Amino acid sequence: MKVLLTGSSGMVGKNILEHASAKDYEILTPTSSDLNLLVIDEIEKFMLANKPECIIHAAGLVGGIHANINRPFDFLANNLLMGLNLVTIAKKLGIKKFLNLGSSCMYPRNFEEAIPEKAL
Repeated sequence: MKVLLTGSSGMVGKNILEHASAKDYEILTPTSSDLNLLVIDEIEKFMLANKPECIIHAAGLVGGIHANINRPFDFLANNLLMGLNLVTIAKKLGIKKFLNLGSSCMYPRNFEEAIPEKAL
């Protein structure tokens, strides 16, 4: 099966590629310079050219603590748009196997100590 893996150079994507069963699949791993997930037309063109049967979406905008604190809306908006674009094209092209994965970080301004889980 041909699988599109977004975010293959990130923490989640690297772990998927290193999994023992990854060798059983043809995994497409475009970089963000190869495929801009914020541009829906680029995604459609890539999908039509490569014809994946499954999408594993593990990409996301990252930038470190300071960028995340200073631009939380940008991180949220861009990450939501990437996912929405992929789901939209998957539906349009009839790709029914879609796995959305993610890792996240939170840096609220008003906590001076570790954040308890119940506060999230």
